[in-house]
Amino acid sequence: MGVPDTGRRRALPLDGLRAVAALLVIALHVGIYTGQVASSWLGIGEAGPLGPVVSRFTVGVPIFFVLSGLLLYRPFANAARDGGPRPSTGRYLRHRAVRILPAYWLVALVSLVWFGRDTLGAAWPALRTFLLLHIYGSDPIPAGIPQTWSLATEVSFYAVLPLLAAALHPLLRRGRAGAVLGVLGAVEAVTLLSVVLTHVPSAGPYPPAQLWLPEYAGYFAAGMALAVIASRTVEPPAPVRRPWLCWGVALGAYVLVSTPLTGSTLRYPTVAEALLEHLLYLVVAVALVAPLALGPARPGPGTPARLLAHPVPAWLGQISYGLFLWHMVVVEGWLRVTGERAGSADFRVLFPVTVVLSVGCAALSHYLVERPLRRLRGRTPEPRPVPGPRVPDPTESGPRRPGPRRSDLRDEQESVLP
Repeated sequence: MGVPDTGRRRALPLDGLRAVAALLVIALHVGIYTGQVASSWLGIGEAGPLGPVVSRFTVGVPIFFVLSGLLLYRPFANAARDGGPRPSTGRYLRHRAVRILPAYWLVALVSLVWFGRDTLGAAWPALRTFLLLHIYGSDPIPAGIPQTWSLATEVSFYAVLPLLAAALHPLLRRGRAGAVLGVLGAVEAVTLLSVVLTHVPSAGPYPPAQLWLPEYAGYFAAGMALAVIASRTVEPPAPVRRPWLCWGVALGAYVLVSTPLTGSTLRYPTVAEALLEHLLYLVVAVALVAPLALGPARPGPGTPARLLAHPVPAWLGQISYGLFLWHMVVVEGWLRVTGERAGSADFRVLFPVTVVLSVGCAALSHYLVERPLRRLRGRTPEPRPVPGPRVPDPTESGPRRPGPRRSDLRDEQESVLP
């Protein structure tokens, strides 16, 4: 039966989940700009009837962070499992840059020209925006791209991942997967500490550090842990053989995070509220991703994996980076054209308009910008290394699947978050 090898081939269910996460984030932002979701950060409105549910659609970001950790670390975990060298850091970084920067630069330019010409005319603020450094300061993120704080956070994970992978590689080569999981648990501890430090009263509301990598590193670490487990799993573990039960756990955690236990979007959360929110989001994201990453490579009918692999959600997942980039341009543009102010638009109108126009922009970006550049990137061959001897893992059982050659490793299915 086996589990999906996401280090070598595309897993359509993960694309489908990415589409779901993107739609959650779009609904959240539309909810804020239509007054359904109160936002003390933006100073917008009081919660409408949809507020209690839509306000926690922020869980889409943790879902994407977990997916990023899983998909980007899986080739490194595979290489260690097979006793081969780590994937080339230079090649990995080039692929990351080609994957995210051109499309982002296009959207940032459109946003600055349309909504922030003052910023475009100032050298450092404009350069900081184009370099994705706009979360490292107190100035507001330019209109049209406020959601790209999470992209800047993800980019910092891209930079750290090769270093972390290099440190973990010897442990995995020696079959010490438990030690690796322990290190990743320590990364989660760093996140918990960061959450405390950014939510103590002395930090004040919304300090810049609450957008930085330490605040979210635990989500990436959880995805990396799933990659380690998946790379050394022959048959799906018992818990993920009942995927709807896992998704039920995710739903239960989502219900809890939507209660007053985690505070209100009308104010900045306390330490206790922020810690609980983080842990519940972590449960939601892992419970959703794990059955897709560790479940059977050929899911049965009626399972979440089969539903998410349907052509429509799978295709939306493939263009989800564009959905993430363009949807706030659509929202801000709609407000400019209609003359409505933020917090007072009609959700029933703005949500479908945003989805339809964002899908159109995302499709154009995908087929005219992203895919052509990624094809050019793929024309540079990489020498095929001779694999070294594989160090057996005592936790494995059953026949081993053949591992991918380094030249076969693809980052075609990478999670670029919404």
